[in-house]
Amino acid sequence: MESWMQWLKKGLICNNKTFNLPWYQRNTMVPVPHLINDDRLRIFVTMCDENNVGRIGYVDVSPSNPSEILDYSQQPVLDIGADGAFDDNGVVTASILEDGNKLFLYYSGYQLCVKVPYMIFAGVAVSDDNGKSFRKISSHSPMLDRTTGEKSTRCAPFVLKEGGTYRMWYTADTEDGWINSNGKKLPLYDLKYLSSNSPTEWPRSPGKTSLTFKSRDEHGIAKCTLWKEADLHHIIYSIRSLSQGYRLGYAISKNGIDFERRDEEIGIDVSNSGWDSEMIAFAERFQFKDKVYLFYCGNHYGMDGMGYAELVSDTQEQ
Repeated sequence: MESWMQWLKKGLICNNKTFNLPWYQRNTMVPVPHLINDDRLRIFVTMCDENNVGRIGYVDVSPSNPSEILDYSQQPVLDIGADGAFDDNGVVTASILEDGNKLFLYYSGYQLCVKVPYMIFAGVAVSDDNGKSFRKISSHSPMLDRTTGEKSTRCAPFVLKEGGTYRMWYTADTEDGWINSNGKKLPLYDLKYLSSNSPTEWPRSPGKTSLTFKSRDEHGIAKCTLWKEADLHHIIYSIRSLSQGYRLGYAISKNGIDFERRDEEIGIDVSNSGWDSEMIAFAERFQFKDKVYLFYCGNHYGMDGMGYAELVSDTQEQ
């Protein structure tokens, strides 16, 4: 089948060697772009310390040429929580929602465990100054807490506002929870859907499954980016498998809830060599004027950095 999307890779933007920051020594995870103005695109991104504990900072780039770095955060804009909080061992970017004069930053909070490696639940922070600073809506408890069938993972929310309804696609564990692979516990999680009349308050009930595995090799569907064209919702997401680690997938839906997987049409894969030759993950689609970008992370869950690609053609009608 001919690919509907064709992405031209533009290269690496940054990794932990680009800036001299003591709190940014390892992974670069989940780039989330937000347009400050026509001359500045702020990419909120998780920067991990030497213990791989994430804090959220930003890299400012030129919107017309994201390879050009203009500035970067000297300190985190969102730090880990206090000991015992749901996000005391890392905060990881998920998505941005601009609603009126407020900017909502959705994120995932990590907490270490004993019988399973960790739990991940979603939080939200709000900015009243267009992303210069954020305050957490709740400093200790998550926005999405555990619920029936989703006991250790409810994270990575992508939120859109359609009319007066807030719609969320997020990652949650399946009822099986975890699997053992070569002596290591690996999580099982797929993509769920919720709706609300508030950007910060969501149903406690479990979400409806929107996307799940298509083979026994897959064990994770995570971090989506979604947009609407005509009467279709389009979604790009990360697929985690036992054989390949992370790759990107693509699906479509008429109602934004039940998706048809068309992974072969994604139009981007790992490179033959370099920073994204083993893994591509945690992508975010962003349109600036007539350009459409895909920001994403590379090898080792972003250890080798983040970069971007540009859409060069749409070659198949839906």
